[in-house]
Amino acid sequence: MNQPMVKAEGVHKRFGSVEVLKGISMEVARGEVVCLLGASGSGKSTFLRCINHLEKIDAGRLLVDGELVGYRQIGERLHELHDRDICRHRAEVGMVFQRFNLFGHMTALENIIEAPMLVRKMPKAQATERARELLARVGLADRGSAYPNQLSGGQQQRVAIARALAMSPKLMLFDEPTSALDPELVGEVLDVMKSLARDGMTMVVVTHEMGFAREVADRVVMMHQGKIIESAPPEQFFGAPQHERTRQFLSKIL
Repeated sequence: MNQPMVKAEGVHKRFGSVEVLKGISMEVARGEVVCLLGASGSGKSTFLRCINHLEKIDAGRLLVDGELVGYRQIGERLHELHDRDICRHRAEVGMVFQRFNLFGHMTALENIIEAPMLVRKMPKAQATERARELLARVGLADRGSAYPNQLSGGQQQRVAIARALAMSPKLMLFDEPTSALDPELVGEVLDVMKSLARDGMTMVVVTHEMGFAREVADRVVMMHQGKIIESAPPEQFFGAPQHERTRQFLSKIL
């Protein structure tokens, strides 16, 4: 149980001739909350998507809970897993996107029970009971029968978080979960994320919410041009940043 929940070793990712990740190495301990900061195009979201193999890495290794992400190693070579094995691994990792990606023709409750029934083969009654518990947890106990177009952006994002939690993931990834929300709706989503952190959920969060990073993160990581240039506890990161690029970044947003 001492092994990290996430371990990246020299991860590279290209899109055509553009190298987006240039040898990312980092670890996320169990129960740790890590916030990834950086300007647009620094590689934050790409790295997050690599963690659950939504993007294939071009070099290096990524492990979640001690298992290679997307590959198995035979000798010195990595061989990509079959789709069913990738899906099995991906089911252990919850991901919440900028856009809520809810099924518009399904109610909030139906959105939440879909994956546990299809992937986990959970009986509908059990999945429904679990979904109602999760809706209550995110403050939407009375909105299970509502369709996405009947919910505010903040409510839709809270349903998306409940949907990810319904798979009982060991790790949660958040890709700028509040960036598409009106300012007055941001707090209700961050409150849910704070409660997850208090409960010990391992989380990697790409965010521009500096208050959240200060309050909730165990560690803040600065990315620039596809590399990690600084990693520190929030008091040190915000109070005494070491890298000039970090100081420039913070001076513009704080």
